[in-house]
Amino acid sequence: MHKLTAALLASSILASVASPALAQATDASGTTEGAGNEIIVTAQKRSERLQDVPLAITAVTGDSLAERNITDTTSLQKVSPTLTYTQGTNPSNSTFRIRGIGTQVFGQGSEPAVSTVIDGVVMARQAQGFSDLADIERVEVLRGPQGTLFGKNASGGVISIVTARPTDVLSGKVQATIAEMGEYHLNGTVSGPINDAVGVRLTGYYNKDDGYIHNVVLGDKVNGYESWGVRGKVEFKLGDLNLLASGSYNKNNADCCQSVAIRTDNANLASLMGPVVAGPKNDEVSTNLSTVSKTSSQIYSLEGSYDLGATTITSITAYQKYSFYNNQDVDGLNTPVPIYTGLNGNAPAYAQFDVNGGPFTLNQWTQELRLGSNGNHDLNYVVGLFYSDLHLDRAFSRRIVSCPTSNPLNQGLAIGAACPAPVGASGSHAAELDSSHIAAFGQADYRIVGGLKVVGGIRLQREKLKVDGHQNAAALVGGDTPAFSGATLTSGTTKASDDAITGKAGLQYEFSRNAQVYASYTRGYKGQSLGTEYNQTFNNNPVVAPEKVNAYEIGFKGATSDGKLRVAAAAFLADYTDLQVQANRSDQSTGNFLFVVTNAGKAQTKGVEVEATFQPDDHFSLGVNMAYVKGTFDADGLACPLSQRVGTPIIAVGQAVPANTCARVQTSNGAGGTVTSGPQQNIRGGMLPNTPRWRIGFNPRYEHEIGAYLGYIDLSLAYQSDVTFSLEQDPLLKQDGYPIVDATIGIRAQDKGFNASVFVKNMFNQNYYANVANGTTLTSQMLTPNNLTAFRPKGAFRYFGASMGYKF
Repeated sequence: MHKLTAALLASSILASVASPALAQATDASGTTEGAGNEIIVTAQKRSERLQDVPLAITAVTGDSLAERNITDTTSLQKVSPTLTYTQGTNPSNSTFRIRGIGTQVFGQGSEPAVSTVIDGVVMARQAQGFSDLADIERVEVLRGPQGTLFGKNASGGVISIVTARPTDVLSGKVQATIAEMGEYHLNGTVSGPINDAVGVRLTGYYNKDDGYIHNVVLGDKVNGYESWGVRGKVEFKLGDLNLLASGSYNKNNADCCQSVAIRTDNANLASLMGPVVAGPKNDEVSTNLSTVSKTSSQIYSLEGSYDLGATTITSITAYQKYSFYNNQDVDGLNTPVPIYTGLNGNAPAYAQFDVNGGPFTLNQWTQELRLGSNGNHDLNYVVGLFYSDLHLDRAFSRRIVSCPTSNPLNQGLAIGAACPAPVGASGSHAAELDSSHIAAFGQADYRIVGGLKVVGGIRLQREKLKVDGHQNAAALVGGDTPAFSGATLTSGTTKASDDAITGKAGLQYEFSRNAQVYASYTRGYKGQSLGTEYNQTFNNNPVVAPEKVNAYEIGFKGATSDGKLRVAAAAFLADYTDLQVQANRSDQSTGNFLFVVTNAGKAQTKGVEVEATFQPDDHFSLGVNMAYVKGTFDADGLACPLSQRVGTPIIAVGQAVPANTCARVQTSNGAGGTVTSGPQQNIRGGMLPNTPRWRIGFNPRYEHEIGAYLGYIDLSLAYQSDVTFSLEQDPLLKQDGYPIVDATIGIRAQDKGFNASVFVKNMFNQNYYANVANGTTLTSQMLTPNNLTAFRPKGAFRYFGASMGYKF
């Protein structure tokens, strides 16, 4: 075992014995919270102490995130013990997971299982959740199903981002960061009153990363980005009425996200990749195009609250618009013109695969109206109505070129030579999705006697969904054949609707203001899905059933009277039915790419989370978090790993199909004959992707006054155990456990003034991957299934940086 890994595990055991473990909670200045400095959250749609909420939550202030140079939501996995992030080729197929549950799909017809909420506005699709963190008041990660209060796309949990409001006095800040490999961040804020009744706040940011993967063909770096954004808020304080108008615009242009070859067993492919050499730490690619991902986001909202004394009426009206475009150079080779790659039988050997992408845009109106009690009474409640109207447009184009040796002109060519007679197959599609959703919800807690409370909630919801789509034969290049199966083009409209009742029930017992235990049952739900993608048969668009969950949680939250030790622990069990997954139905032997959203039979996640902060004095603090999660699922008819497809047995009609075994299954065709499937498997007890069994983190911090300033040293040590990245349980697509150590040394004014820090990310240069996949070129059971690619995030490289800022 790695020495550092062993040290982390040993330290974890000692820390668990000394004090149960919790992610560090900090106050607005970035210091550890004390007895008189409580974290206030809105996890139950009302403001209350983090200590009082009977729910597993990680709450971190914006200043604390900034001091640790956590600048976007994808890095929040560093502060929440069961939050993980899986990188796809673009934001659309990347995903967050909480306790193993997430939505890693290409299809825009599917909602996320982990909902991102920005200032009370629920993002419609998961791609919108991967955003910059600028001028943030706090981030709350709510673990487990949150559908009662947060709606139908929160079956796994919620990431709630709360941005800062206008201030009563003139204030502002500016912060600049520079790091190795061409990384730059600049953000600034100014806030203050116009008069006694009106306040404004304006924030802007600019980020740039030159990239860190070298493209030997283009002679530049890839996997970089350039992003910028602005946010404005105007607050009107009109007695008991408060109005907050907000607007934001964000844009990101990225040449991301391109994987690197980490294993290449095929000699022809190794030759075509040259001078790039596949290996675990490869940081080079040889493509003639960069992967492109461009996004823009607009969110406009009006929040109104009216204080009636005992209750408050709150209204949030919001409009969001999101645009996305991407294209991926799938062959991963230098193919500005089609080339000969060494065709073997009918196995795929793409002469050129440079067109694979397209845009999607969404527009959504939402309206939430709720009534909530004020203060801490025997009966506390929130009731409300929610409505959303979503329109989404999706288009996609694909072109695959081969160099068949059946044509005499293509015979006798050297590997990598230009193809004299290429054959192209191309096509495109367009689809529109319309969704409307209406819900009524309510949740209350009632003090029965002493410190004993009963908690109950319910949500009634109805959804209507419609997809209209068509496939186009329009070839991108003259002479191309249609790329769709059997050259059949489909078009059609599919409608679906669904009613659901979800809710929550629980008990909470408060021993004192500083200690409570709770137990809860939650019935969760994620809405149905319809296909919107390129390979969808729009004349037969099956409805993917809603995802449902029964979740159980027991927990404890406590703190000593002086606030020096704070502890939160939770044990959970969640049983999912009809888990929505993306199944790989591709056939590498024929070059047929097919990924479909479908329902897995069932899934279960269970485990324990422990978080703690220990602050024995004003100078030292220690945050510790630990999580054990066992996430498993059952699913029928998934594709087999490539390495297991050769020689698969045939299961005759009527015979039982063995579990976790690759096979070709015969079924009756209704005319006295049989149909034999491609290699497939029925998985039982499979591991959920990117769900480490163990995650352990330590965050020791030391700070001391230096005149009018405060100096500090902040360390972050994190370990996670091995994971699989394959729903199909491919043994090659796994990653061993690894530790990561980050460090920051800085100085800042104790109130307003100057701050500066230097930091190192991944101090010991530990290599790891954010995803692993099979290569696409010259990869099949008929050639070599061991061609592997992986996404190496920038965090997998050691790099140094510095930050400087000023507050007034």
